Amino acid sequence: MLPFNIISELSRTLALAIRLFGNMMSGTMIIGILLTITPFIFPLVMTALGLLTGMVQAYIFFILAAVYIAAATRVRRPRPDAGAADIEA
Repeated sequence: MLPFNIISELSRTLALAIRLFGNMMSGTMIIGILLTITPFIFPLVMTALGLLTGMVQAYIFFILAAVYIAAATRVRRPRPDAGAADIEA
């Protein structure tokens, strides 16, 4: 029974070591791949962010202009009961 227990403990340790090596190696490879692709993707990402910023600025300008125009062209009618309350008070 003792040899099986020793083999079991060693194989568990070896499996964990191989798993750790695989995880670290894959992380290194992914970083390397991303660094080689970055010169091609970085301008695309920056262009997309620039377009998004422009769209947000245009939307804010449109909403503010619409609110200001609506406030400036609003027809203000006096309420009939407001004038009577001022006279009686």
